[in-house]
Amino acid sequence: MRTFRIATLLRVAAVALLVALPVAACSSSSSSTSNSTNAALSSGNKVHPGWPTTLVFGAVGEDNTTTLLQSLAPLQDVLKAKLGIHLTVVTGTSYAAMIEAQAAGKAQLIEYGPFSYWIALNQGIKIQNVGVVISAPNTTGAYYSVGVVNPKLNPGITSIKDFKGKKTCYSDPASTSGYLYPSYGLLSVGINPNTGVTPVFAGSDTTAPLDVAKGSCQVGFSNNLDLPLIFTQNHIPQSDIKIVWTSQAIPGSPVAASDSLPASLRSALENVLVNYGNSTYEAAHGYCSSVTACDTITGQWGFAAPSVANYNAITQICALTKSPSCKAS
Repeated sequence: MRTFRIATLLRVAAVALLVALPVAACSSSSSSTSNSTNAALSSGNKVHPGWPTTLVFGAVGEDNTTTLLQSLAPLQDVLKAKLGIHLTVVTGTSYAAMIEAQAAGKAQLIEYGPFSYWIALNQGIKIQNVGVVISAPNTTGAYYSVGVVNPKLNPGITSIKDFKGKKTCYSDPASTSGYLYPSYGLLSVGINPNTGVTPVFAGSDTTAPLDVAKGSCQVGFSNNLDLPLIFTQNHIPQSDIKIVWTSQAIPGSPVAASDSLPASLRSALENVLVNYGNSTYEAAHGYCSSVTACDTITGQWGFAAPSVANYNAITQICALTKSPSCKAS
């Protein structure tokens, strides 16, 4: 049972696997993280002489790394055209690994979940929110944690109250929708999220419901954005998953830029993400064939301004749950 504090998680993450791959060459051999970091610090940017030519973009590893790389291709093209910057992707084994990567200067841009972003800030990592992921224009990126069950295997589980004593798949100790908000949901019905269930950390918000569908866990947690992927990408029958609990709204997931980057570049990144890093712009400029195609490739519509998300809710949930992962020291 993994209930140790996030500081311990970060020490573990120091030796966690980090895989760096160039976005524009999905089939090429992997480059080392150190080489990617050196490239990020190189000069020669034709748009601005004080900016690097390469940035390392970090994300928690997906089951299909190629899909992750392909999903960033339109954004890579936009950043190259607007800022003269090439993206290299670093995938990590956990959110803690991503926090460590940014703290160590191995990644300059990280797509965090709200909770892992909150943890990074409270760890003292110097970062700036430059855009919030959104699935449609004029939205805030808010989403929801969901509790799921396979009704064929466990027909008697019809609400979160029935999770008591069950083998429960969370995603990651630093996940907002896969651990923090579920902890609050369980506590609200009198179930301790660590001792009142048998916890399992499956790794991501897609692997957790997959394990539920396959019977490895009796119940589990995901979110309303990632859950549909198990039906479309993993071909799990929709009848194998039933949502029996939905959380309150969660603030959107941010992309955070390291303060080691020039302030002018951080400002430019925000401008590009918010105004040009979206399916409407990308389709209009030939980076993909249509808005729908861009949505499909990237798994999102684009980015909203950082101001749309209020992460004070994470502080409040941490105070209520007293989750070990909330402790920054």
